Amino acid sequence: MSRKKWALLIILLLLVWGYIHFFYKTYSPTAVTKSADCVIAIDVKKITNTIIWNFITTPGQWNTGNVFKSGTKVISWKDMVKLPDYILPFHVKDQPVNAWYVLLTIKNEADFAKGLLQYQFVKINTNEYISTASGMHFYQYGNKILVANAAVANKNLLSIVAEELFEKKIFLPAEKLSKLIDAKSHTAILVAANNFLQQDALVTANFNKQQIEIKSTIIPQKEFSFTENNFNYNPGSLCSLGFTQPSPRIYSLLSDGVKKNISALLNFNIDSLLLPANKYYQLDVSGIQQRTDSAISYSFDEDFNKVENVVVNNLQEPAFDFTITGDSVVKIYRHWQQSNKLETAPGGEIFTAIPFVKSYCNLTGVNELKITSSNYQQSQAEKKQQSILFLNVLLSKIPADLFKYFPTYFSNTMGNIDQMEAGVKKINDQIIFNCLLTKKKSDLPIIKF
Repeated sequence: MSRKKWALLIILLLLVWGYIHFFYKTYSPTAVTKSADCVIAIDVKKITNTIIWNFITTPGQWNTGNVFKSGTKVISWKDMVKLPDYILPFHVKDQPVNAWYVLLTIKNEADFAKGLLQYQFVKINTNEYISTASGMHFYQYGNKILVANAAVANKNLLSIVAEELFEKKIFLPAEKLSKLIDAKSHTAILVAANNFLQQDALVTANFNKQQIEIKSTIIPQKEFSFTENNFNYNPGSLCSLGFTQPSPRIYSLLSDGVKKNISALLNFNIDSLLLPANKYYQLDVSGIQQRTDSAISYSFDEDFNKVENVVVNNLQEPAFDFTITGDSVVKIYRHWQQSNKLETAPGGEIFTAIPFVKSYCNLTGVNELKITSSNYQQSQAEKKQQSILFLNVLLSKIPADLFKYFPTYFSNTMGNIDQMEAGVKKINDQIIFNCLLTKKKSDLPIIKF
């Protein structure tokens, strides 16, 4: 065979290998139980290919500092289990919110055994192992392991799901699983029809070097109604939020526990605010402003002379305006008066539920109630948004030193995001959700893993 033919054969083999290695994907039709009410499909190859391409085309992200670093061999999960083309975590109907499962295949028996010791797994019965250090609980069946969250209080739930998968072999119907795969997204989520959804809902998430986009279309049951409003807002504000009053059926979806947590966060009862006769709510946080405050204290020197001490504090306070519109604003105002949330002061009535910045509560009309910080200045609303709910956040306007108060995972995930835009709209019987996160103009990755 001539050199030319050999070269062509080698190129063909490389192309076939490249296609199989980077693009050809399979998934297991037996990885999810039939009782699953939510399934996530993580397209490993698509995510890997996108990251590789972003890495190649963005030299500023290259980091070769540890390429030649050697050290003690540490067993990782990729040594213990095979990384499938699609990772398929799922939740089972009527189980706790934090009860999630994923089926994996053991890659190397020896490395798997070493990994169990390394991650401090303890065998609790013939098939089950648990590790409080890694927060994992799994059921082994041959070379398969069904991994669960060890924080779930009822440890019997894992064996119930394992029985469905391994013994009864009751799997999610192929047509449902194929919806996730056919979405061709970096990540797709399938939520089964339920008391709220008329039919299965699909949420997709995709990303590139510049943005992350999440979108979904759902059809709720007919008894759940939604209303839209035409909101005007300033796109240059740090945060703009608007939403219409949820119908009683929608509001009833919030559990007492969720309402309690929201009330604790707001420092007043959420039920006293979201009254059925209201129409819509709007928040404008124009930015974070600096304020210098001084505090005077006194001490005495050795001769018992009075010494004045002045401590200067540089404070950062949000400048915001929150507007409630509807027929219940007078009722809300009087409730806050009776519950001592309002304090009379020379400049007006101070809303005491907000301790971090001086804010005033004003009944500006029979249908409008405002809570406004003392440092807020009204800006021109330059943009309109017809929606049930909208949110626009300029993360780049948050002072860098404030990120230290956020959890580390938030700083890593959102540290290079410039803007987040989200909206919920209504088109006939459909509810459309879109969320777009845009990267800052920098050579850093959109997400720091």
